[in-house]
Amino acid sequence: METCMAATCAAATSGPTASIFLQLMQTLLAAQCSLGSDKDYPADRSDEVAGSDIEFDFVIVGAGSAGAVVGRRLAEIDDWKVLLIEAGNNPSAVSDVPAIFLHIQGTPEDYAYVVEPEKFACHGTTTGLCTWSKGKALGGSSTTNAMLYVRGNEQDYNEWYRMGNEGWSYEDVLPYFRKSQNCQDPHRDCTEQGPLSVRYFNYTRNPGYDILKEALREFNVPVLDAINAGKFIGFGDTQSTANNGRRMNTARAFLSPIKDKRNLYVMKSTRADAVLLDGTRAVGVRMTLKDGRSIDVKASREVILSAGSIASPQLLMLSGIGPKQHLREMGISSVVDLPVGKNLQDHITYFGIHVAYENPNVQPQSPMFLLDEAYQYLMYNRGLFASVEYDMQGFVNVTDPNAKYPDIQFHHAFASYRSDVLLKDFLLRLYIHEDIVNAITDILKDKSLICPVPSLLKPKSRGELRLRSQNPADPVRIYANYYTEKEDMETILRSVRFIEKLLKTKVFKRYGAKLHHLDIPGCRHTEPNSEDYWRCSIRHMSMTLFHYVGTAKMGPKDDPTAVVDSRLRVHGVQGLRVIDASIMPTVTSGNTNVPTIMIGEKGSDMIKEDWSVANVKDEL
Repeated sequence: METCMAATCAAATSGPTASIFLQLMQTLLAAQCSLGSDKDYPADRSDEVAGSDIEFDFVIVGAGSAGAVVGRRLAEIDDWKVLLIEAGNNPSAVSDVPAIFLHIQGTPEDYAYVVEPEKFACHGTTTGLCTWSKGKALGGSSTTNAMLYVRGNEQDYNEWYRMGNEGWSYEDVLPYFRKSQNCQDPHRDCTEQGPLSVRYFNYTRNPGYDILKEALREFNVPVLDAINAGKFIGFGDTQSTANNGRRMNTARAFLSPIKDKRNLYVMKSTRADAVLLDGTRAVGVRMTLKDGRSIDVKASREVILSAGSIASPQLLMLSGIGPKQHLREMGISSVVDLPVGKNLQDHITYFGIHVAYENPNVQPQSPMFLLDEAYQYLMYNRGLFASVEYDMQGFVNVTDPNAKYPDIQFHHAFASYRSDVLLKDFLLRLYIHEDIVNAITDILKDKSLICPVPSLLKPKSRGELRLRSQNPADPVRIYANYYTEKEDMETILRSVRFIEKLLKTKVFKRYGAKLHHLDIPGCRHTEPNSEDYWRCSIRHMSMTLFHYVGTAKMGPKDDPTAVVDSRLRVHGVQGLRVIDASIMPTVTSGNTNVPTIMIGEKGSDMIKEDWSVANVKDEL
């Protein structure tokens, strides 16, 4: 901290006013320096590994939402040498600030994958293409995401179990959610003391928040005291993986407490290029260091891929494990023929619903608004910058109002009259075309806005990943295939009709609320509120929620679509597991970061069980 402060305000000053000013500046700089630093994370031991013949018990590729968990849990066994390989570096200080999470997109902490052209989505972006953000740092996408703590519902995991995955029912996985978390929730028993802080955001709500809640109650939609508390239909505030106004990424939660353990070796800015195979047994990993050198490391027990739903299947295919025909086309010898890269799923999200309303009590934000908020954050860890302001969630079934489980998740953005700075910045960070962004923010010249953002929880459409070449540095080709199954678009359309019905409540009528039809250049040939308009709007304003899963599907050996078994071992290969979101047979009903952490916890215990270390179930 002293070093940070010494770099500024070095000039001598005199007088009481100057002294007070200097003291204020030093206080603010000290607060800024309290954000994340390299000292928070394990040291890079790349040179130590590259300059020795160390044989590791386990080599883990990827230190993200799952990989950091696996690294922590395996390193708890002092006799095991554990190597954790990460393509990125330490998280930046900026990533600690919740409100500006979208500003990480397009930086060195983001892979920023570009998806192949989509027929039914992303037409309203600056390039007409979908862009998929993915974290490239210790903590992976837990360093870049919106931090919302959503487990999904019991049906998600019971479905996995019914698909032949023993040990993955809701009852089986619930202890692993609890094992990770350290939470505070007055509405349920929440005494867990795990490493992952789970808290509610704390900030002053936009007035539209209370208006929406009042309308929901009038519409007989449950307003929940807590999400994740056993009721799966309703609206409420979501907890976050944050603490005291700072992001809690998985590297900070799981690796920082053991950063000095000598049996945990972390290599940063290191790209894994292939799994080394001896016949059909994984024996190590080939990697490229930040200086360009290529080295091999050996694993005496297992290689574990936790590189995520894009990089893990890429690494498998580069190693000869994947669809035989596709590998042949790439000039790669097939070792095991498996449907790697298939079964790709994502939560498609629609940003085209905008409810304009009048609220004469709202005053425009002052020109100093953001500076005031920055001061509140740096000094007191509170205010706008300490939150994402999109944590009000809604889970509804727009197809069957009597259903117990949802098919749509609503996120919400709020913007007040003549206060467009934050909304405009948010939309531009999603790569939405500036003409469309201006059409949205123009509404704020006269009205306030509530923007319900529906996400399709259980898409029927399936995408696919394919290699671009044999070069590990080349990104894969991503075919998201959004809305290729017609029922997916029909469900999103029903979410629009749900909002239309909600606007008929007395509450919204009192505020003159109306559904605004955007002037989208590509949809000017349609009539507002017509079926054609909404379908065109959906094609332009639908994009990812960054929840890609399923590309190394978990399933029994007789399932021709499966890549790993229920213990996350790759079919037909010894000593190789995949432990990340790619193993999900179907995407969970909500944000996927916390289920991925759960997979890391459960996969780690499976490894301990299989190597007869301890009766780990007793620890739960």
